[in-house]
Amino acid sequence: MNITDKAKEFIENIMKENGVSTLRFAFDGSGCCGPSYNVNLAEAQENDVKETVNGIEVAIDPQVVDIVNTLILDYVEDQQGAGLVMSGGSSCC
Repeated sequence: MNITDKAKEFIENIMKENGVSTLRFAFDGSGCCGPSYNVNLAEAQENDVKETVNGIEVAIDPQVVDIVNTLILDYVEDQQGAGLVMSGGSSCC
């Protein structure tokens, strides 16, 4: 996983506003392409894989660790708005 410097700044501000210190990738069911996940601000669960990525504490549900490890998380501002954008990962659809 890679978290860009722009994404890091955005995430740190959101974490500070919400009093949370961990970005968590959680299993969100399975579909035709395998496991899916969601991203939220939440404390790590007991079995999570814990990493520090560009200074951000990240917890990853073991069921989605292979997918999440290939992601790039960036912050983008364009004509459509601003926010976090994920790229990489696996997709079969």
